[in-house]
Amino acid sequence: MKNLDEFKVNLERQIEQSTGVVIVPHNNVDLDAFGSAIGISLIAKKFKKTFYIIINDIELEHGVSMLYEEVQSEYPILTLENYKKLSSSKDLFILTDVNKASLVCLDEKDNDSQKIFIIDHHNEDESTFMTSNKNKLIDPDVSSACEIVAELLKAYDIDIPCDVANYLLAGIYLDTNKLSNNATPETMRVVANLLDTGANLKKVTDYFTEDFISDRRVQSLVSRTKIIPPHIAIAASLEDDIYTKEEIAKVADYLLKYQIDAAFAIGNIGDRVISISARSKEKINVGDMMKEFGGGGNQYSGAAKINDCSVAEVNKQLLKVIKNTIIND
Repeated sequence: MKNLDEFKVNLERQIEQSTGVVIVPHNNVDLDAFGSAIGISLIAKKFKKTFYIIINDIELEHGVSMLYEEVQSEYPILTLENYKKLSSSKDLFILTDVNKASLVCLDEKDNDSQKIFIIDHHNEDESTFMTSNKNKLIDPDVSSACEIVAELLKAYDIDIPCDVANYLLAGIYLDTNKLSNNATPETMRVVANLLDTGANLKKVTDYFTEDFISDRRVQSLVSRTKIIPPHIAIAASLEDDIYTKEEIAKVADYLLKYQIDAAFAIGNIGDRVISISARSKEKINVGDMMKEFGGGGNQYSGAAKINDCSVAEVNKQLLKVIKNTIIND
C-alpha cells in the first residue's frame, strides 16, 4: 500500500504530541466511514489518548443506525457542537473515507494542515485538504477506507476485537458490493484476516438487511433504467420522486449485476437537489466523470450532488459527459 510505513511513523509522532484525537468521517456517514472511524480509535487507545468520533448527521441509513446503536455506549460519538465544548488547540484530526473539506463538518479554524491526517481511497483533486503528503494515506486502488485501516492496525501490531472486525468487514462489504466489485487479492487477504480475528459473517450481513418500503423504492428506480451504448446503464428518477442518497447508491450497485461496464443512478434528494451515484466494473473511471459534476470518487465508485437542478438537466449533462469521455475515446 502506498506510503503506509511513512504515514504510520508520522501519525504515531503526531498522536504522541497531541492532547486528543478527533476522528472525522464524511457527512452522510456510511458503513465504510463509520467502521474505519471505529478502527482508527484503536490507534488512539494504543497511545492512551482521549479520542472522539464526530458525526453530525441527523438521520442515519439503516445499517449505520444499527451499528450506531451497538457502539454509542462504548465510543464517544459527538456532534461538532458538543465536541467544541471539550476541544483543545492541540487536538489531532484524522479524516477517514474522505479527503475534501466540503464533505466534512469541520470549522475553518480546524482546517490546520499541520494537524490533519487523511485516510481515504478516493482520488485527490483541487478540493482535497492541503496537508503534507506524509499526513495522507490515500490509495484509490484499495477497496475501502476499512481495508486501509485494517492494514494500518496490522502495521501497528494492534489486536482487533471481534466487534471491530465486524465493523471493518461491513465497510469492505459495502464498498465492494459484498465482494463482487473492486475486491483485489489483497482485499480478500484482509477479509480472511478479519474472519480469523473473529468477524462474524452473519452479523455483518445483518447490516445490509433491507427496509421493505425503501427496497420497493429502490426497485422502482431500477425499473426506469435505460441501457445505452457502449454498455452503460442509467436510472433516472421521476422529477417528483424524492430518494435518500443511500437509496440512489443502492440502485447504482444493483445495476452492476447486468452485462454493463458502468452504471449511473440519478434522483432528487431534496428541493432541486440531485444526487448521482456511479459504479464501474473496471473499464471506465467513474470517479473522474463525477468531477464534471463537482463530485469525485475512484475508478470503481463515484458520486456527486448538484444543487438547483432537475433530474432531466443532470441526465442530459451526463449523456454529454459519457459521449465526450467514453464514446469519443
